[in-house]
Amino acid sequence: MKKFVALALALIMVLSLGVHAFADEAKGADVKGTGVALTIYTNSGSSGRAEWLQERAKKDGYELTIVEEGAGAVQQRLINEGAATPCDVVFGLNAIIWNDLIARDIIMPIDAPSWADEVSAGLNDPNGYYYAIVKQAILLAYDTNQVAPEDAPKDWPDLWENEKFWTKYESQIKLTGGTTRNVLAGILTRYVDPNGELGVSEEGWKAIEAFFAHGTPVEDGVDLYAQIVNESSPVLMGQMWSSGADQYDEKYGTKTGYATPECGIPYAVEGVAVVKTSKNVEEAKRFVGWFGSAQIQGEWSEQFKTMPANEKAADKAPASQVAMCSIPAQNIDWALVAANIDAWCEKIMLEYMQ
Repeated sequence: MKKFVALALALIMVLSLGVHAFADEAKGADVKGTGVALTIYTNSGSSGRAEWLQERAKKDGYELTIVEEGAGAVQQRLINEGAATPCDVVFGLNAIIWNDLIARDIIMPIDAPSWADEVSAGLNDPNGYYYAIVKQAILLAYDTNQVAPEDAPKDWPDLWENEKFWTKYESQIKLTGGTTRNVLAGILTRYVDPNGELGVSEEGWKAIEAFFAHGTPVEDGVDLYAQIVNESSPVLMGQMWSSGADQYDEKYGTKTGYATPECGIPYAVEGVAVVKTSKNVEEAKRFVGWFGSAQIQGEWSEQFKTMPANEKAADKAPASQVAMCSIPAQNIDWALVAANIDAWCEKIMLEYMQ
């Protein structure tokens, strides 16, 4: 009888250890979906990203519907839909928008996923509202096949201050995109004046006026690099996010060069978060644990040439991404930007884009 009890106890211990080991293994990319359908909003679904993610996630048990729009449009959609939003998870965006979504109680804090401590220090939200997945350098880019580095702009103000660049750079016709808003933030925060209109000096608003006055407006639906290689277009340079530069070079045969301003450049830190009103919170949390893992972010980096925030996936990034994301960051007061960006964009649209 004693032998039987001892054997039973030993068996229980083995099974217990096995379950514990399995639980330990079920982290990161091993956190499989249960087939519960999730709706995801993102500004990072273009260039095949949304399709790739749907197919890759399906292999691990996740059923995704992905809605892709500009960062500002995603933000506004979540605000407008309120508690009725079908969205479960949102990813991409930037610090400006994440802080706004937190303030509006749209996203919820969650326990740190298993990969959170693998992310570069300071990128995750300290209160657990969002976790970083990708670092994007926001560049003033040009094609070195057509513009020699010594002849290229060294900083954004060169575009409107030096007549040789007039009409040769693309200016935006919509101000909802995250890249566009980061560019504007990088320019306007150079002219901070507490006594100025919307916290910006008169000199700053004149700079923005000249920026839009001397650019060639983007052709809706036509990307920057298509304009750059189009011999009938004067456009040779414009705004670009770092992972996009490599993708467009591969697509169009361009070779991206970029300005390295003395003051640094803006960075958009893409993150992932769970929407507070989600009816599928547990599946949404599982997806976050899967998507930000070193395995999946490494695959994402290899496919789309991104710079992962997860340091264990950084070796999957191309050398070009490492170089772009090594440019010093511009010192930007993001709290000031978050409080004013909508008003800044409204003023620009009403006064400088007519």
